[in-house]
Amino acid sequence: MDSELSLSATEHTLSGIFIPPCPAMLNELMREIKDPESDLDKIAKLISKDAGMLAPLLKLANSPFVGLRTKVTSVFQAVSILGLKNVVNLVHNIALRQSLSGEGPSFDKFWERSSIAASVAERMATRFPTLSREESYLAALFHDCGIPVLMQKFPDYRATVITEGAKCIPLCQIEDTHFSTNHAVVGNMLTRSWGLPTRVCTAIRFHHDDAIFTSPSSRAGEDVRDLIGVIHMATCVTDEHLHVREKEWDVHGEHVLAHFELTEQEFAELKWDMLSYLNGE
Repeated sequence: MDSELSLSATEHTLSGIFIPPCPAMLNELMREIKDPESDLDKIAKLISKDAGMLAPLLKLANSPFVGLRTKVTSVFQAVSILGLKNVVNLVHNIALRQSLSGEGPSFDKFWERSSIAASVAERMATRFPTLSREESYLAALFHDCGIPVLMQKFPDYRATVITEGAKCIPLCQIEDTHFSTNHAVVGNMLTRSWGLPTRVCTAIRFHHDDAIFTSPSSRAGEDVRDLIGVIHMATCVTDEHLHVREKEWDVHGEHVLAHFELTEQEFAELKWDMLSYLNGE
């Protein structure tokens, strides 16, 4: 990625961008989970009290992305079958969508891509001992969350990105040039304000940095590069599944495979497994 914007220009731009606060229900849920006296019944009741969360949670839990064989009809059943950490991931998914609500096919495609990538990243994480399934899910789910924030702030965002992107200009460079910030910076701000794990926030901040693997620095340790790597692998699989041209993989793919010590053939087999999973095979 290009050199950082001047601090004054960045602060001036970001001062006018609304970062949605973490929903109160999600904050309460995370406090309840950390309570040693809490139990699944109390947590299920807490989620069930939020009418705006209940129906979307059950819908998402029963979606093909989750892959349950038995249909769940209650939050308690979802928690019992999926496990608490998986349900918390789904709650994050729904809370993010509701906080960054927007209408139209662009938003629908954005959330579909983010949800699929998160599901793939979580599944991929089981293949790598250094990766956390929960953090891999969150990193992939939130990695582009700055985009809808910028879309809502700047009415010409989408048209500008499409026009400039056709010239093969990198997305963050387009954003920096036209909006004096980029979605990686904004996404980092949002995830930090929501209290996500520090390494997830850092991975989101640097996932477009083309030097993150070639010139490691104190900005991102091995654990952060692991998360950035799984973001790129998951989005590569997701875009192939959705028949979208994946440009980021051309930039980062070779370095990601080297980081995980994977050959092209090994990644092809992993990708095939993930695509089979997405296709219900």
